[in-house]
Amino acid sequence: MNIKIWHKLAILLLATTSLTIVIGIGLSQQSFKRGFQDYLQHQEQRRLEVLAQNLISAYEEKGNWNFLRNNNRLWLSFLRSSGEHFSPGRGRRRTRPFSGTLSEPLSEAIPPPHDRDKRRPFRPMGPRSGPPKMSLLDTDKQMIVGIPAITDATYLQPLKNNGRVIAYIAIKKKGRIVDRLDKIFAAQQNQAFIVNTLVSLVVSLIVALLASVYFRKRMSPLTHIAQHLTSGQYEQRVHITHKDELGQLGNNFNILAQTLQKNQQSQQHWIADISHELRTPVAILKGELEALEDGIRPLDKNSIHSLRQETERLNSLINDLYQLSIADMGALKYEKTDFDINKLLQEVYERFKLRFQQQNLTLHYSDAGTGDSVQAIQYHGDRQRLYQLLSILLENSLRYTDTGGEIRIKLTNNERDIRLIVEDSAPGIEEDKQPFIFDRLFRLESSRNRSKGGAGLGLAIAKQIVMAHEGDISAHTSELGGVQISCRLAK
Repeated sequence: MNIKIWHKLAILLLATTSLTIVIGIGLSQQSFKRGFQDYLQHQEQRRLEVLAQNLISAYEEKGNWNFLRNNNRLWLSFLRSSGEHFSPGRGRRRTRPFSGTLSEPLSEAIPPPHDRDKRRPFRPMGPRSGPPKMSLLDTDKQMIVGIPAITDATYLQPLKNNGRVIAYIAIKKKGRIVDRLDKIFAAQQNQAFIVNTLVSLVVSLIVALLASVYFRKRMSPLTHIAQHLTSGQYEQRVHITHKDELGQLGNNFNILAQTLQKNQQSQQHWIADISHELRTPVAILKGELEALEDGIRPLDKNSIHSLRQETERLNSLINDLYQLSIADMGALKYEKTDFDINKLLQEVYERFKLRFQQQNLTLHYSDAGTGDSVQAIQYHGDRQRLYQLLSILLENSLRYTDTGGEIRIKLTNNERDIRLIVEDSAPGIEEDKQPFIFDRLFRLESSRNRSKGGAGLGLAIAKQIVMAHEGDISAHTSELGGVQISCRLAK
């Protein structure tokens, strides 16, 4: 059987609540028992004090204990006079309390034989209440009257007259509740505890089931969207109605679905763009070869040069794709060393200067030196990759700058970083599109078959190189009317 999470949640809530209730009621019951025992002991002590006062008063009047020795009926009369706790049965009519003096004969404290038929007959303590385990002992702790069952578990209450001990009351300590009404009261309390426990358990079960249903209702949309995501349906969204943890989880699911949908669309566009980029040079090569094969074009130097250009274009596209793929996997290797970055810029400048002149473009280089001197700037990085970075930026300007335009290269140096800036003249790029020129295959023109070419991968590779040097790259509008690309390289 597959136990679902809301079933586990219901069982956990029920078990936790039930355990808490049982422990709480058990502790309450134990506390009640201790409190009730303390109450009974307090009542017994209070009535014992009354008995002691009555006995002391009788002793003061008589001067000794001879009047009470072995007189169990008179002893019971003293017990009744101290209160109903020592009476033969609880809940019956109270007897007349002992006055504390013996102004009348002691024999009158007990009803005479001829009056016994007029009063309720004396009922000795039976097993329902049990006789009190109590005796009166003299100063030598010898029995005067009472029950001669004195053990180590007996409590001795001294009776003092004028600071002198005149006798002891021996009381059998109670280890449990023995009185009938006390037992009934304790049984009623135990029954109430049991009823409360059962009611609490039923309420806990209902609450656990309601909580399980509630959380199941809250979690069902999350389960459904997870199933849709695993099947590739990224357009599904969770309707958020709460701002708690489950609501935040649902919001995260929505973000995940949106991200996956965006990545899916990006992947589809990427495949379509790459297919188009690869198809163009392949189609040209195929057309050129068919023309040569059919004899439409002669196999001369110009035909071979055209085939070579298309081959190089195809090879360059394949290399760019390869570099981007290994950069995404983190496998693009960087061999960082210390070198003069100013000297590197001069090498790139000398390489591209002639090509810019052939396109009727002016290339300026402004180094970080003063006057005609060139200041050496040491930098720790991958010299080959930074050479590739500058080549990409200059190729981009060479391809898109109008004839007669101007391109500037600038290097700035400070304590925290080095900045490489390449800016050109018209045409420019709208400001809202400038952040996207470093995206793969991004192009401003809608046409894919333009003479200025380029697969839109160069600036994406440039961004990877800058990020590998713990820097950033950005595009802005140039003062020359074109685009300014700024690369910050951390030292």
